[in-house]
Amino acid sequence: MKKIFCLIILGFAIQTQAQFVEKPFKKLIESERTAALRRILKQPLANTGNYDVKYHRLILNPSLTNRNLSGEVTTYFVPNQSMTSMEFDFNTQMTVNNVVWHSQNLNFSQTDNRLIINFPQARPAGTLDSIKVSYQGMVPNTGLDSYTVTTHGNNIPVVWTLSEPYGARDWWPCKQDLNDKIDSIDVIINYPQTVAGQTMTAVSNGLLTSEYTSGTTKTSVWKHRYPIAAYLVAFAITNYTKYTMNAGITQSFPIDNYPYPENLTDAQNNANAHLQVMNYFENAFGPYPFNQEKYGQIQFGWGGGMEHQTATFIVNYERWLTAHELAHQWFGDAVTCGSWHDIWLNEGFATYSEALTREALDGQPAFDNWKENTINNIISQPNGAVYVQDTTDVWRIFDGRLTYSKGAMVLNMLRLKLGDNNFFQGIRNYLNDYKFHYALTPDLRQEFESQSGQNLTDFFNDWIYGEGYPTYNMTVTRIGNGLYDVQVDQVTSDASVSFFEMPLPFKFTGNSGNSYEIMLDNTANGQHFTVNTGFEATNVEFDPHNDIVKGFGTLNANLSVNVLDSSNIGIFPNPVQNYLNIEDDNIHITKVRFLTVTGKELLSIYDNFHHIDVNSLPKGLYVVKIETTQGVYIKKMLKR
Repeated sequence: MKKIFCLIILGFAIQTQAQFVEKPFKKLIESERTAALRRILKQPLANTGNYDVKYHRLILNPSLTNRNLSGEVTTYFVPNQSMTSMEFDFNTQMTVNNVVWHSQNLNFSQTDNRLIINFPQARPAGTLDSIKVSYQGMVPNTGLDSYTVTTHGNNIPVVWTLSEPYGARDWWPCKQDLNDKIDSIDVIINYPQTVAGQTMTAVSNGLLTSEYTSGTTKTSVWKHRYPIAAYLVAFAITNYTKYTMNAGITQSFPIDNYPYPENLTDAQNNANAHLQVMNYFENAFGPYPFNQEKYGQIQFGWGGGMEHQTATFIVNYERWLTAHELAHQWFGDAVTCGSWHDIWLNEGFATYSEALTREALDGQPAFDNWKENTINNIISQPNGAVYVQDTTDVWRIFDGRLTYSKGAMVLNMLRLKLGDNNFFQGIRNYLNDYKFHYALTPDLRQEFESQSGQNLTDFFNDWIYGEGYPTYNMTVTRIGNGLYDVQVDQVTSDASVSFFEMPLPFKFTGNSGNSYEIMLDNTANGQHFTVNTGFEATNVEFDPHNDIVKGFGTLNANLSVNVLDSSNIGIFPNPVQNYLNIEDDNIHITKVRFLTVTGKELLSIYDNFHHIDVNSLPKGLYVVKIETTQGVYIKKMLKR
């Protein structure tokens, strides 16, 4: 789901000043916070875990002028244990007329937004059974937009539902806990064929298999044959104008668009962008998960979008919004977060997926600008984790800075750390292994670890469960022809993380247009690296493409420092085993440092320079940097 807001953001010290993030994004997130309130109000029912829902048939008779709704829901289920009663989530303000089981009326009660049904005898575990609930009433207006009756255009009525994830109970009896997906559904909608001279159209999940009229009543029959969470079941009715595009790389399927007639031109103007985004996602993540049916983009009047399975509701057809909601078909619908602690698995992925479309369709500068703005949003406050500790706080669940922005940038940093091949293959593995099921953060980590062979425990502890971000202070010093020492120091914004281990990207450039990019694996504070560019650099940039979440820092580049003639100083013995001696011609030494060939400093000496104990150094080749009042001498040493 997506809503829309405005963020003022600050740039890293050596970056250009950022622009504002799109205002619509703020409104999107604010709307999702409102929707999320129904998560807070809903507690899992005690007796919904004792059965597995296999199928729902919803027969709905909505009014188009008020909130009156009558319906009939037939449920096929399999008990997980012997049970004498079962419960559905259902708003107590709606009236249940009867409950029928094998042509027999059953006793039931309604209390605390629960429908409790009693069987005449225990239902055995593992046996398919069915039950039918008939109901009616004025759908309660909870202020959460779960069921809306309003108008658009020239006072044309429109009805839509918005149930993420616990609003479905307001308009149909169902099971809303994150522990069971419905195997398949039929949604049959009876409604006036025309209103105010306008032909009405009803849209729902899956495929429209039949449509007919009886008198003034029109009936639309929709079938969806994929597992679906209850909060993703939806319908909408108004005078839609439908147009269809064909999509699919490996399997052809339609993208059915249902804009309001007054917005048809705007929707069609974005049609090519929709196809481009769909093609990109199929290439990046794998085939569209519901390609045996359709992808629907249905307009409604809410302030953003909602990723109803195969039937996304959107306020307009702008590419950034349609990309975010389309990504949810993979991240949120096909694979659903198994806990609201892990909501970033839905929203962080959808946000980053929208950013990836900028990279693919608009180019690297547009992608870099998005990342810069997003980073500046994240560092506007010093703390906060991606993982939601307190799921009773609606503002925290749908925190735009943490759940959306930081969640997206954590994925970008994983991509940087793992490389494109491992990153995207790890995502495809995750989507395949948890397809049509629920997943948690450790499941995603395991997929990336299995694909890459890397241990990501520290990364996830720091960036997902830990709070804050690092600020880097760096010094780059010329120590030879085309040879540079890079020193990295880090402070963290929150005490929950003492040090963020990250590969750090640098770009060196020269007067002749030469450029050299390198990743330095920063694993310790005060770490030194030796970089051989092969040319004389005139400029150095840290994180040139804005790939890392970081605060304000410094980058001091001493690119013109002369390296002194090493023949004026000597080291022996070389190779060395125990003690290294330095022979100089009355040169004042201030510090001696021993670095691996990859630039990691293993030993620093501040006195007794002429007889240095090197027993602690592992065997191997070292760069010895001898710092003096006159400049720096560079020697190579072999430790045996």
